[in-house]
Amino acid sequence: MLKNRSTIDIVVILLTATIGVILTLTLLGILLLKILHPDMDTSRGGEAVGNILTTIVGALVGFIGGRATGKYEQQNGKSP
Repeated sequence: MLKNRSTIDIVVILLTATIGVILTLTLLGILLLKILHPDMDTSRGGEAVGNILTTIVGALVGFIGGRATGKYEQQNGKSP
């Protein structure tokens, strides 16, 4: 499955998987905390998760867009 992929593809897949696992565990922790201590304020944790998601999605979109533009330029000899 991974042997035909480039190193950059593998890095992006592993980075995305790692962040997905960390965010899932963080959200489960916030949910568990909210269930066990309903009076506790968990809004900062939710904001942190939102900020992380925004940053990571933006970085991945920029990275993939840059790769697509580079591949287009390589095949066609000019920018789109």
